[in-house]
Amino acid sequence: MHISECYRLLGVPRNATLEDIKVAYRRLARKYHPDVNQDDPAATDKFRLVQEAYKILKDADKESLSKDIFTKNGATRSQPVPAPSPPPVKPPLSKQPQPHPKIKIEVKQVSNNIDPINSNPELKLKLDMLRRVQDLLKQKKYVVAIAVVEGMSERFPNTPEVIHWQAVTYHRWSSELILNGKLREAEIYLNKALTTDPKNRELTFEVKRDLERVQILKNKS
Repeated sequence: MHISECYRLLGVPRNATLEDIKVAYRRLARKYHPDVNQDDPAATDKFRLVQEAYKILKDADKESLSKDIFTKNGATRSQPVPAPSPPPVKPPLSKQPQPHPKIKIEVKQVSNNIDPINSNPELKLKLDMLRRVQDLLKQKKYVVAIAVVEGMSERFPNTPEVIHWQAVTYHRWSSELILNGKLREAEIYLNKALTTDPKNRELTFEVKRDLERVQILKNKS
């Protein structure tokens, strides 16, 4: 789904803040929620599209991850060496004017640009793997994304970015399972998302809401 389509679905302008997007999403989610529109099959599709649009815009807001990591590691750029000042010329002793000697000033610029990502293999690997996880989620290849992000959690334990995307991946997969009616498996991955990143209040709210929805659907079945 193109990002412009996401803004259109949520009914917000392209310059809307993340808070505006959240408000619009919650309003539409309540309007098209399948539990509220049981006699309207089209509402389920609208609800799914609204969910997908919100997640894409929310992820786009968080895709400053690479920039944040780049800034934390510090990019240094050396300043050019200023040109030396020419030595003062003493006046000639005689009254006869003497030609000033020609002074050749050579200015050298020292370039020592350091790329913190390429100079740090571990950081480059982490960023590449995070980008791969995001691409897999956009392609709805959730099983592969889970395998990649769980491998990252073993290689980079206690890393905030990895923890965040691991929980997001579990939640995305659980949403797909709910749509396919696999409620027991969806409940397992919702609990995984909850325990993986419990400090993420926004994600916790969404996961708990989906757990309540699963319970309602299980009671009806």
